[in-house]
Amino acid sequence: MRRLLPAGGRTRVLIPGGLALAAVATAGVLIARAAGGPSTSADPDTERSQPPATVSAPPAPRGTSTSPEPADLDGPERELAARLSSFEITGCRGATTEAAAPGDPADPRAAGVQAALRCVPGVAASGTPPADVLVLGYIDEAAVASDAARRAAAIVDVGSCEAGQTSTEAYLLPSRRTGTFVCQAAPGRFAAYWTIDSERVAFVAQSDDPAGLITWWRGFDPL
Repeated sequence: MRRLLPAGGRTRVLIPGGLALAAVATAGVLIARAAGGPSTSADPDTERSQPPATVSAPPAPRGTSTSPEPADLDGPERELAARLSSFEITGCRGATTEAAAPGDPADPRAAGVQAALRCVPGVAASGTPPADVLVLGYIDEAAVASDAARRAAAIVDVGSCEAGQTSTEAYLLPSRRTGTFVCQAAPGRFAAYWTIDSERVAFVAQSDDPAGLITWWRGFDPL
């Protein structure tokens, strides 16, 4: 059992070999804007008061988009994009028809995938975020499990994801979310694929900095 201790007291436990991995869910980020009451200033010539300063609108709740959806998204892609937290992930474009070399972790094509998006991660609290994140939406939990098993079978487990090695692992969050974590190490590239089984989604992120990517992943809460 390997225990990861990110900043803020959150804990995620990785257990290699497909066993359970416990984690503390990422604490929500509260962004509050304090604004003083409107004030006026007298015009020395006209003795008229200036209009009150404009007060900024409160930030949108987590999980809601603050910008129009890209026009190139089809129906399933739009539904998938609407579920994502705009604090954690943004700038999504359709990726369902993208193609990659067979065996490439970033290939969105798999049985049961009904929508795929390629998005930009938000500002990270720590670690090294990837250049982009591939988001996969499946038709049901059976499709998630099937694709995760296919990806796990395609690699040779030689160590642990925490150590930047090729491995298949599993995790369990206090929110009762569970999933599979498959990482592939290659010269100059570390790719991570993980699922959130109950939400019927998976994510793929790649980096040349395995430790930085794992640290970023600890705090990444996209739904």
